[in-house]
Amino acid sequence: MLASVLFAVLAAGQLALAGRCALRFRENGDRLLLVPAVVCAALAYDNAVLAAGRWIGAGATLESWSAPRFVAHIVLTPLLMPWACAAAARAGVGGARTRWVRAAVAAVTAAVIVVGVAGELTPLTLEPREWAGTVRYTTAHASVGGLLPPVVTVVVVLVAAVAVWRARGYRLWTVTTVIMTVVSAAMPPMLLTNCAELVFTGGVVATALWLAEPSRAPGAEAGAAH
Repeated sequence: MLASVLFAVLAAGQLALAGRCALRFRENGDRLLLVPAVVCAALAYDNAVLAAGRWIGAGATLESWSAPRFVAHIVLTPLLMPWACAAAARAGVGGARTRWVRAAVAAVTAAVIVVGVAGELTPLTLEPREWAGTVRYTTAHASVGGLLPPVVTVVVVLVAAVAVWRARGYRLWTVTTVIMTVVSAAMPPMLLTNCAELVFTGGVVATALWLAEPSRAPGAEAGAAH
């Protein structure tokens, strides 16, 4: 039961991050906040289903509720790649503003989604599993298509985060992305991976909020001095 409670806590944390982005977007209409909000909302749903599985039990209901979890991971998670490129450009990273870099990131994003859909979602075959008192549905077979989106996404985001660190001295995004990278490489139980996801998305949201402030625009400090 403890694991289910912890998944519920993680769901609440992701929902709070999504809500923070939504509220800030209502205030200033900054589109840089949209992708983090959508990704966090999807992860909130993911953790909520994992938390509820113990009480719902294996069956058609939990299986139907579980399918969107995999769709979100394959289709929505890669959107953090073009978002990271846009965030780096907003922070003043010159390379992120070039047409060829934007095109390359868009191409990688599209390719990862296509591979993920082909390898994991067509068809999506789920089977029930139990872990630490939880009940969840997972894919019946492991595929490169299922592993590729999160791995490639974290790598691209890490590159953008390091670039922003070097350009602006902003470290939080890099630190949270490194934590996600290390945890993913260690392949721990899902609960620990989802904890790392909360840290990771926390860094993404904090960065989006940081960049949404007009004073964070490159050259703003110099302009204010004149």
